[in-house]
Amino acid sequence: MTTPIDPLFSPDAPVPPQSDLVNHANDAWQIALPKRWRVVPSDRDNTVTFQSDTDDAGLMINVDFYDISPDKMRSTAERLINSRLAALERQAPGQVDMFDSGVQPHPLGGLEMYYAAHVAKRDVVMYFVYLLPRRVINMTLVSKKGRVEAMGLLRAVHSHFRPKPAV
Repeated sequence: MTTPIDPLFSPDAPVPPQSDLVNHANDAWQIALPKRWRVVPSDRDNTVTFQSDTDDAGLMINVDFYDISPDKMRSTAERLINSRLAALERQAPGQVDMFDSGVQPHPLGGLEMYYAAHVAKRDVVMYFVYLLPRRVINMTLVSKKGRVEAMGLLRAVHSHFRPKPAV
């Protein structure tokens, strides 16, 4: 078993207890979220958005179906992360503080990479990209809570998210 590079990926990372979970799934992924998370209609293809007023947070999961060769996965993930950070920087110039990031191989044969950034001392934005055989899954969590609470929420959400093997 591979040792996680970052503590976020560690199975020993503390995860707040959750009850009354509701399963949401499609052909590419599955996630279990507390009932307080509701699905918000999205007009974007292959995108599902969730909102939790209690957590003061939103979650968007998007899937793009294309294949990336293993030797290009790392550079593709870095490019995706850098483009997301650049978009945040355009929205709040000089006010984006990336305070956490990590990368690890994914058991389905690919790569999992993430960052967490505090934007304008207002929003904490956490972005995951899963580069897997025949698809790329983007997961973005935006929280109005502080860094510690937002990272706890991210750990809870991340612990219940599973990409599915390509069919």
